[in-house]
Amino acid sequence: MTIPLPRRSGAVRSAGAALVAVALAASTAPAASATTTARDNSGQVQYVDCGATSGKENGSRNRPWRTLDQVNRLKLKTGSSILLKRGSRCTGTLAPQGTGQPGKPMMIGAYGRGAKPVVDGGGNPETLLLKNTQWVEAKDLEITNSGNPGRNKRGVRVQLQDFGTGTHYRLTGLDIHDILGDDTKGTEGSAGILFSVTGSAVPTKFDDVVVSGNTVRTVDREGIYFASTWNNRPVHGDHDPDGPAYLPSTRVVVRGNTLKDLGGDGIVITATDKTLVEHNRLDGFQRRSAGYNAGMWPWNADNTLFQYNEVSGGETTRDGMAYDIDEGTFGTVFQYNISHDNAGGFFLVCTATGRLADAVIRYNISRNDHYRGIETCSGSFDGVRAHNNTIYIGEGTTQTVINENTTNKHDITFTNNIVVKEGTGTATFNLKSNAVTLSHNTLLNTHSTPDNPGGTTTDPRLTDPTGTLPDGLRLHTASPALGAGTAVPGSPRRDLYGNPVGNPPNMGAYQGRGVAGPLRPTATADVGNAS
Repeated sequence: MTIPLPRRSGAVRSAGAALVAVALAASTAPAASATTTARDNSGQVQYVDCGATSGKENGSRNRPWRTLDQVNRLKLKTGSSILLKRGSRCTGTLAPQGTGQPGKPMMIGAYGRGAKPVVDGGGNPETLLLKNTQWVEAKDLEITNSGNPGRNKRGVRVQLQDFGTGTHYRLTGLDIHDILGDDTKGTEGSAGILFSVTGSAVPTKFDDVVVSGNTVRTVDREGIYFASTWNNRPVHGDHDPDGPAYLPSTRVVVRGNTLKDLGGDGIVITATDKTLVEHNRLDGFQRRSAGYNAGMWPWNADNTLFQYNEVSGGETTRDGMAYDIDEGTFGTVFQYNISHDNAGGFFLVCTATGRLADAVIRYNISRNDHYRGIETCSGSFDGVRAHNNTIYIGEGTTQTVINENTTNKHDITFTNNIVVKEGTGTATFNLKSNAVTLSHNTLLNTHSTPDNPGGTTTDPRLTDPTGTLPDGLRLHTASPALGAGTAVPGSPRRDLYGNPVGNPPNMGAYQGRGVAGPLRPTATADVGNAS
């Protein structure tokens, strides 16, 4: 099955790829109970039109509810639907009391014709709150909350508190914007979409979550965030030995979302196992936060796969890089991703006071990312393998390709990568731990270049580096990087472009045959900048 990446007009043309399925045994939990103040309603479908002006409301299509409070007071039957009228606008918090069941989820959506119905949080902490429920789906709504800017608040919050395992959550086709929250993150932080596990009495987690096809723009602080109090294990620095034990959420998929103009992070995955993050587009993050934020990253999560994502427009060097493998993570894979024009750079690999290991960075493309290619934190880590990436550093851009800011051990293998520097600015290496091993890389016009057995400083002949991505960074038929790499155990069968990986492979992200066409002039750096 081939699924195209989202397109960015004039800048990036995406490539198709085989979809990776994530399968794990499903869990179930008792349905959430409604509060004693709720009242019964016999209708299976509740209609809402906050612009209606006449008739006695009963939730029917002819006599829809006129306020969100009326809906929130209902004790909904299992598998009920809440439908808001297209073209209408409701102010306040929508917090329905109800649940679904297998094959019959509670549905929250729209009816009629016209624009998506608007739910405006009106400055309240929550706009759409789904608490202690399961088998629930929300789609086709416009969600905003610009009132009381700087207050702690969320666009959509899905919360389980001392619930057990909650199963089956779907957020699709939501247009979330202007959630002008404060500069906090975590289980109670401000976000466009927040999946939040809270409490400490009952072991609690999410299972079977899909967040797909949504837009999240102009949000402070987080874009899409997963957080849990059930996260304590000694592999991260915030570990509380007396706190709730580690219980990761399972079968989480974040796919095909578009995020833009975020105060802080883009997509953050914490306390999960085998999460899939793919085909998402992020443009503009770390724009208003005083903290440290990156584009997409896991923390205290295992076996997370990030693929076919595109990140650009990260601001500041308080992180500000596209991707991050953070502490407490094991088995993380970043493959087939695109990064460009980020002030903080391409990648962070960060342990600080925790641990990480068994991480792979492969078949990705970085173009004109500033400051650093791969940056490390103060802590040590093991088993980070960066191979077959293409890093292009163009006119006016300066980057430290691998930057170790301490002498702590950073076990990185850097193999079959292409690094090309052109024009003004510099590309350097800053290695301190004696644990970074290079092999079979093309390193053109770089400073302080370490030993690179099997490697070369010859121009790899990239096609049209300033053109569309990823096609603009393929290899010409005259490229010496064709078939010049070395086999890497565990490599995937195909590259970002869908080409099979040969043995030996090409250097860089492109594994196909050379592309015909006129040769570009040999890549050169400014006088004095080349090694």
